[in-house]
Amino acid sequence: MNKILSATLATIATIFSASALSAPGEYWEVTSKMEMEGMPFAMPGMTQKVCVPKGSENDPSKTTGDKDCKMSDIKTSGNRTTWKARCDRDGEVMVGVGEQTTSAKGYEGKMQFSGKSDGEDVNMKMSYSGKRIGGSCDTEEMIKKAKSQACDKSQYDTTSAWISGADTILGKNAMCAEQRTQLCDKVRKDTPKDADAYNALLMHDQRLSTGVSVAKECKVDMAATTKAICKTLNGKNYDQLAKHCPSEAKTYREVQRRKDCAGRSYTAETRAADIKKCMSGQSDSSNDDDEEPAPSKPAKLGKPSSDTSAQEMLESAKKLKGMFSF
Repeated sequence: MNKILSATLATIATIFSASALSAPGEYWEVTSKMEMEGMPFAMPGMTQKVCVPKGSENDPSKTTGDKDCKMSDIKTSGNRTTWKARCDRDGEVMVGVGEQTTSAKGYEGKMQFSGKSDGEDVNMKMSYSGKRIGGSCDTEEMIKKAKSQACDKSQYDTTSAWISGADTILGKNAMCAEQRTQLCDKVRKDTPKDADAYNALLMHDQRLSTGVSVAKECKVDMAATTKAICKTLNGKNYDQLAKHCPSEAKTYREVQRRKDCAGRSYTAETRAADIKKCMSGQSDSSNDDDEEPAPSKPAKLGKPSSDTSAQEMLESAKKLKGMFSF
């Protein structure tokens, strides 16, 4: 869903990024609100101060300079303009229609886009409005500001976070291409030893249909990386790595079972045999592999019977000590 959201927001930015053209402009206040099927939360409306090339506020072909998006069938009748759009980013296509009405005070309009991202359907609607603030501005400077904001990774404190934003760094005509070396260095360094980073890389690349593969772009040897990360499998990362490291996961389970079985109470005469049964998952005839053995009966106080061995007395004393914490 993160990638779908990113692609959708990029589409919105494309339509309203009037600063995409290097030309004298004037300031406008643009307010937009988006609705998207499948989103777990409602996105709040956004109000931005943008630099719009003078005279282009009602011409979508001029308010977008993104070469991944093509405007077509632009028609104007009176103060109403309609258009169609197709955006193709790394093989993921979004198509849509829009209309806008201009008045002396500004403009308002709506758009509808649909397509697929990571094999999932994407449908979104957006309404927007704009009013002229005035004042001269440089649209090229606005481009630099937008890029600076999009490429700010100061809050990315993990390699997993960097991988989540990889499409802005490694993708076709990537906006933040200068961060490629930094990203790839982190990926190659951390994925062989950090389960979170390793899984983030797998999830990113496995969900792609025709998008950018981080492993491929950063020249990561996945066989060697998997072999290395599997050596780190432990109780903390077992759930993350078990399915990728079946042999190591099996060994880990056997070690844990051995510790569990060795920690159970058996009589001296049957201990070896009972541990063997426990290790095989058959600790007794009534329990299956996932069940704990039936609890032993509490030790009886008083004088032991004549056939009670010294070992049994010792075991009883240990149980009482554990029960009463002395």
